[in-house]
Amino acid sequence: MSNPGARFVSQSLLQTLKAPHSASRPARAFICRQCRQLLAEKPSPTSTQLVQAARLFSTSSAFQKKSSASSKSARSSPEVGSPKNKSAHIPDNAATRNKDAEVDPYDFTDLNEGLATAMARLKDALTKTRDAGRVTPENLGQLPVEINIKGKEAHGGSAHKERVKIQDLASVAPKGGRTLQVFAAEEAHVKPLLSALASSQHSLVPAVDSNNPLCIIVPIPPATAETRAQAKAEAKKCFERASNDVRNARGDQQKRHRKMELEKLVIKDELRKAHKQMEEVVRKAQDEVKKVYEAAVKSLDA
Repeated sequence: MSNPGARFVSQSLLQTLKAPHSASRPARAFICRQCRQLLAEKPSPTSTQLVQAARLFSTSSAFQKKSSASSKSARSSPEVGSPKNKSAHIPDNAATRNKDAEVDPYDFTDLNEGLATAMARLKDALTKTRDAGRVTPENLGQLPVEINIKGKEAHGGSAHKERVKIQDLASVAPKGGRTLQVFAAEEAHVKPLLSALASSQHSLVPAVDSNNPLCIIVPIPPATAETRAQAKAEAKKCFERASNDVRNARGDQQKRHRKMELEKLVIKDELRKAHKQMEEVVRKAQDEVKKVYEAAVKSLDA
């Protein structure tokens, strides 16, 4: 921006130089010392030189921008972009870092796993209980049998008796209807197998197949009131164990909620809502356990 004061002085100086000199007061009297030196060096100064000399009368300095201690270009701005690991969770605050499950009252992962385990154990136990007191290929194969070990079978030792299971010496398979078949691996095992089957608690009457000396026919007696009562008692025990497992899973979830409340990680309104949802999940699990138990008991009476 041009200086108005310098422009006025330069114009006045030019008019003075161009005006006719008076005898009493020469023109140089109106010129400053610096202009006089310039005129002494060059007799005929140009207007440009006079203007440049006149600018020296200005006492104000040019405006300059104050320099900062560190320029913007030198400042490093934070890098903005997506994280390298997109699956990594960036928590909102330090209280929730690596504690998502501990601060989420609606996280029922452990509860659901506990309920599922209780249900699986119940179904497996009821399957075995349903066959309690009944004769099945699995139950028959678990019966003990005593065989004589002598000669070469003793592997250099003295003759002795050895107690094993029927499934170690023979294979058991259903024949159809209410009959099972026991196929012995050796003819020497047929007699010990017959003795083990006849002495069992199932009141069995085995007989050797006339067409196959290694096959034993085992008729299955009908279920009695005693066997049904035994199976129902076992089923009730299984139901009680499953109900206890459900209560334990519920108790673990309540402990998590209590910890959140004591450490003030979750507000009470959210905890109340989560508690209601948890009770609904537990109630459905209890109803399912009871339903499975009643179906198993009903099948025992059939």
